Amino acid sequence: MLAVWIGLLLFAMVCGCALMLTAKAQRSVRASRHISMTAYGTYAQAQQDKHDLNLFGLAQQLRRRLGAAASFGLSFQSLGLIGIAFLFAGPALQKGGPSVVSIGLPILALFGILVSASLAELSSAVPTAGGVYHWASALGTRRWGWYAAWFQLAGHLAMMALMNGACAFILDKLLSVWLDYHSSWWTTGMLLCFVTVVQAAVNHWGTGRTGALQEAGIMLHAVVLAAVIGGIFIAFGRSVYSPALLYTFQNASLDGHVTPWAFIVGVLVLQKLFLGMDGAAQGSEETSDPRIRVPWSIYLSSVYTMIAGFVLLMCLPLVLPAIVGTALFSSGDSLFAAAALDGWQGNSLVLLVIAAAIWGSGNSEMLVCSRAIFCLARDQALPFNRVLSHVSRGRQSPLPAIGTAALLSVVLFVAGRLADGGEAGIPSLLGFAVLCLQLAYMIPIWIKIGLHGRHRLLDDAPWHLGSYGSIVDRAAFVWLLLSGAVSVFALGVWGAVGTGAWLILVTVMDRRYRKQHLAKLQSRLKRPKGEIIRIERKFHLH
Repeated sequence: MLAVWIGLLLFAMVCGCALMLTAKAQRSVRASRHISMTAYGTYAQAQQDKHDLNLFGLAQQLRRRLGAAASFGLSFQSLGLIGIAFLFAGPALQKGGPSVVSIGLPILALFGILVSASLAELSSAVPTAGGVYHWASALGTRRWGWYAAWFQLAGHLAMMALMNGACAFILDKLLSVWLDYHSSWWTTGMLLCFVTVVQAAVNHWGTGRTGALQEAGIMLHAVVLAAVIGGIFIAFGRSVYSPALLYTFQNASLDGHVTPWAFIVGVLVLQKLFLGMDGAAQGSEETSDPRIRVPWSIYLSSVYTMIAGFVLLMCLPLVLPAIVGTALFSSGDSLFAAAALDGWQGNSLVLLVIAAAIWGSGNSEMLVCSRAIFCLARDQALPFNRVLSHVSRGRQSPLPAIGTAALLSVVLFVAGRLADGGEAGIPSLLGFAVLCLQLAYMIPIWIKIGLHGRHRLLDDAPWHLGSYGSIVDRAAFVWLLLSGAVSVFALGVWGAVGTGAWLILVTVMDRRYRKQHLAKLQSRLKRPKGEIIRIERKFHLH
C-alpha cells in the first residue's frame, strides 16, 4: 500500500502544480489592463476583437461565433482523449506494463501542463488564427514563424488522419458484422474517405454550426468516459487486481519486472495526450474575446485531459484478464474498446458513441488544419495562395483550405500505411505527428526564452505567469527537446524519416516563397531589398 500512496501523492503534486499556475494566471488577468466588452453586448466585444486584430495588420475576414465553451472544445477535442485511449492504451500497456499509467501518466501530465501554460501565454499576447506561426513571427522573425507553421500543420494533419482512421476502423468492424462482409483495409479506407468528406461538408457550414459541434463534443466525451468507466464497474464489480500492482513496475504479462527502456517507450506512446492543445489558437479570429478565452482553453484542456485520462486509464489495467478478446476486438487492437464492449455485454451502441466522439476529434482537427492552411496562404507561403486564402462571403469560412486539409489528411493516412508495410499506419503517423508538433512548439518557446519574457506583446498579454514564466518556459522547452530526441528511437524510424523529409520540403518552400514574398513587398513599398528585410524584422506580422 505504500507504493499506492506514493503514486497518488505524485498525482496530487501534479494537480497542485496545475492549481498554482491557474491561480497565478487568474491574478494576472484581474490585474491586467484588459477590459472585456462582453458585458456591453456582442457588437461591442466584436469591435474590440476587430481592433486587436487590426493592430497586427490583419483584416477581420472570418466570422466570430466561437464562445468560451466552443473554444475549449476545440483544444480539448484536438487532444483526442477518447481517440488516443482507443488507439494507444493497449500498445502502451503492452510495452511498459501497468506502471505506464500510474507513474508515467502523471509525469507526462506535469510537463504537458507546463507546455500548455507556456503556449497559453503566447496566445494571449498574439490573438490571431496563425497560432505558433504568428507567435514566432511576432516575437522573432517571419522565417521562424513559417517553419513553426509548417511543422504545426503537418502534426495536426497526421492527427486528423489518425482520428479519422480510428473512426473508420470502428465503423468498418461494426458494418462487417451487420452486413456480413469481410473487413479489410480497403473497406476501412473507403469509410475513411467518407468520414473525411462528411467533416469537410460540416465545416463548410461555417463557424456557427461547427462551434455548436465543439460544445457538443465536450458533452459526448464526458458521456463516453462515464459510460466506459461505469460499464467496467458494473460488469466486473471489484477489480481483478489490487491497485498496488499498478505501482510495482510489472511487465504486461505480470510475470516479471518491466525494463527501463520498455517503460519509457510505453510512456512516450501516450504523450500525444498532451500535444495538440494549441487547437483553440487556430480559432482565435473566430473567438469572442480571444485574449482571455483562448489561453484558458489551451491550458485547461490539458488539465482536464490529465484528470479524465488518469481515471480512465487507471481502470483498464485492473480488469485486464477479464477483457482479453471480444467479438470484434482483441486486447491488441484496442484494450479500451474491449473494455467498453465487455462492460455493456457486447452492446454495439457504445462503440457507435465512441466512434462519434473520435469523429468529433477529427472534425476539430479539420478546423485547425484548414485555418493553418488559410493563414499560410494569406501570407503567400503556400502554392496556389490566392485560391487557398479565399474566404466565402456568405459563410465567412475558408472553403478551399477546408477541402485541401481533407485531401492532405487522406494522403498522409495512405503514406503512413505504406511506410508500415501495409499495416494500419499508426506507428509512423504517431511518430510523425509527435515530432512535428514538438518542433512547432519548441520554436516560439525558444524565442520567448531568448527574450527573457521582455517584449511589448508579452507585457500587454492579460493571461501571463509573471515570475513563474521563466521557469515554465525552460522546463517546457527541455521536456520537448528530450522527449522529442527519445521519440525518434522509441516511436519508430519512419516517423523520424517523415519529419526529415518534411523539413527538406519546408526548406525548399521557404527559399521559394520567401523570395516571392520579399519581391511583392519590394514592389509594393518601392524600397531596396535590404531595407525591406529590416522593415519586415521590425514589423514582423505586418
